[in-house]
Amino acid sequence: YPTAPELWGILNVTPDSFSDGGLYLDPNRAVARAQQMVAEGAHCIDVGGQSTRPAGRDYGAGAARVSPEDERQRVLPVVRSLCQQGVRVSVDTTTPSLARACLDAGALYINDTSCGRHPELLAQVAQAEAQIVLMHNRAQGQTSGANAHYAHCVQESWQELEVAIDSALQAGISSERIWVDPGLGFAKNAEDSLHILAELRYFTGRGYRVLVGASRKSFLAHATKGNTAAFAPPDQRLGASLASAIWAAHQGAHALRVHDVAEHAQALTLLQALTCTSSSSRSNVPFDPDDLP
Repeated sequence: YPTAPELWGILNVTPDSFSDGGLYLDPNRAVARAQQMVAEGAHCIDVGGQSTRPAGRDYGAGAARVSPEDERQRVLPVVRSLCQQGVRVSVDTTTPSLARACLDAGALYINDTSCGRHPELLAQVAQAEAQIVLMHNRAQGQTSGANAHYAHCVQESWQELEVAIDSALQAGISSERIWVDPGLGFAKNAEDSLHILAELRYFTGRGYRVLVGASRKSFLAHATKGNTAAFAPPDQRLGASLASAIWAAHQGAHALRVHDVAEHAQALTLLQALTCTSSSSRSNVPFDPDDLP
């Protein structure tokens, strides 16, 4: 039977992330939250100390950049603590020095939201023989203007990911240690993100593991707004997040980056149960509606 995707719990140790900024800035609260997500079913914790909230119609000017030292002070103590506890850790960073420190502390993945644009970061991952997630992105992820203009969003996003993959391979990262993320919400408007999610098999059929991050993102609110005036805030997008997760699982995603771990774990467990039950109960007897009571 198909294997359900892993769940990567999102841990933002930032004051300004779009959904949970400020909740886990304190290292003790961050570690406690990570422990909770692991207990709920997270296979990996993705720690980030620099908000990647893009500029555009939903988030205004976007996230403010922080210094490498501030990012290090936010992230490294949490990563060290979690690794010492045996938790699988991914670090969401584009800062080479922080990547190196976190890999030395035991992190297994670097989640590169720059789409492989920093040779030194790739070199650090290669030297550590770690794994890397290459997320499709342009510039700083702005979701308006020329940066988010595509003739064919799905195809162009994959072509640009191929350039990043080639950079990673040339840096010495073997193909089995490369993941790709189509970058929902980054340098894409809501329609583009929805299109990419709908066509996810274009990415999952390429021989690389695929991480999907749709959880609570604004394109879900745009897609589900309908004819109402209401625009759901991030903490009211759980239903759409779960629907996107089930869809991504059906499309072959290998991991899902999520905020609400317990709910996603429950949904995927049921999906797996239904898949197994459906497969095992099939027979060669034709279905006849007249046989129904």
